[in-house]
Amino acid sequence: MLLRFACPSCGRHISATRAQIGVTVRCPNCNAAVAVPKASTLPSPPPAPLVRFACPSCGQHIAATCAQIGITAPCPTCNTVVTVPKISTLPPPPPAPLKPKFRKKERYETTVILIDDSAVPTTTRKLKTWTDDFTDARNWVIRQLHAFHGDRYFAGIFDHKERRSVFKEKGR
Repeated sequence: MLLRFACPSCGRHISATRAQIGVTVRCPNCNAAVAVPKASTLPSPPPAPLVRFACPSCGQHIAATCAQIGITAPCPTCNTVVTVPKISTLPPPPPAPLKPKFRKKERYETTVILIDDSAVPTTTRKLKTWTDDFTDARNWVIRQLHAFHGDRYFAGIFDHKERRSVFKEKGR
């Protein structure tokens, strides 16, 4: 396996074998002396593209590496003998859908602040959840307060559509 690293002078990507660890080599771009590191400092190169094709008998989509071009093997679905073609006969797979950077903002922001006087020093814990259903928000507050054994707390539900608090409760 090759080690991959960058020339500190010009940034050119250089490859070396494990036998060359610690040896000083010349950069092919700027001719600077570069010591081969003990481990790769660059990510591995992307895998070679796959050859994509369909079984002529059953239509099963098959992918093979470029090194497998010309190899004959049975189809994994119907066992018909297929030969890996030189070029892909299928379009590349569609890219994965992009995940949104920000989650969808639900309508109700529900917050519970629990104050534990029995602990020394007094501790405060803030819990928060979001939902589009007011009943879910109210039930969540009730569950959180039911599980809390102290008597000092603040609970509130803020409606982001109406831009106002729709529920507030304070204990002690």
